[in-house]
Amino acid sequence: MDVKELLSDTLFVSELNVRKTLTSDEDETGISDLANDIRINGLINPLTVRKQDDKYEIIAGQRRFLACQMLNKKTIPCNIVNVSTQKAEEISLVENVQRNQMTNYDKIKTYNKLYNVYNKDLEKVINAVHISRPTLNKYLKLNTLSDDVIRLLDSNTDDKITINVAVELTKLPSETNKMEIIKHIQSLTSTQKISAVKEFVKNEHNNADDIIEIKEDIAIRENKIDFDLAPPFPYVYDADNKRIRIPEELYLDVVSLIKSKTDDIEYV
Repeated sequence: MDVKELLSDTLFVSELNVRKTLTSDEDETGISDLANDIRINGLINPLTVRKQDDKYEIIAGQRRFLACQMLNKKTIPCNIVNVSTQKAEEISLVENVQRNQMTNYDKIKTYNKLYNVYNKDLEKVINAVHISRPTLNKYLKLNTLSDDVIRLLDSNTDDKITINVAVELTKLPSETNKMEIIKHIQSLTSTQKISAVKEFVKNEHNNADDIIEIKEDIAIRENKIDFDLAPPFPYVYDADNKRIRIPEELYLDVVSLIKSKTDDIEYV
């Protein structure tokens, strides 16, 4: 490889790069920390670029490039390589996996792209990024989910889901609205969510609303009754206080029903 100091304004981030923009405060903080390290110690690892007309496409080193820009560097040391687009994509993908603290979304997309670049050869991907076969298969499977579902793996809000919950969601029928499923089971623990989805699949449901009853059964079985959803008879639901108001004539029937589900609930 040929290392040269190139003018920073002749460099641009490749469209092959998985992470073209900063997506969170954590990313920005990481760039700032990297810039401070470069200011003190210099740029230890040059960018990897290839010539494109009178510009240079950054194949590997986007974060280092952004850090150098933050330092207003006029020139940046770069490894200039002469490679095909496929090889450039391979270099970019592997570099991202090895260097970046990637989001789950980026990992799923990167591993899937690399899998396709290597013509669906699992061994080549495993050797390139040093990942176990079960983990790689899990990430490849998760790529079958829609982007809006995958992004919930990195969510900072109550709709966040775990990798294991997402894996169960891949087993749902393709026509099932998975975002609705997630909405319905949001109040459950991760373990309960997995149980609910497994039961949904086992009973061969398709309609997302069918999981509401499954969710309520799980909550009752585990003595964690959740009334955040209105029951089938809205006139006994106090929406302001999120409480069930049982008419006197129905009280004994409701208590009997709950007792049939569990013996461990204290009645007042």
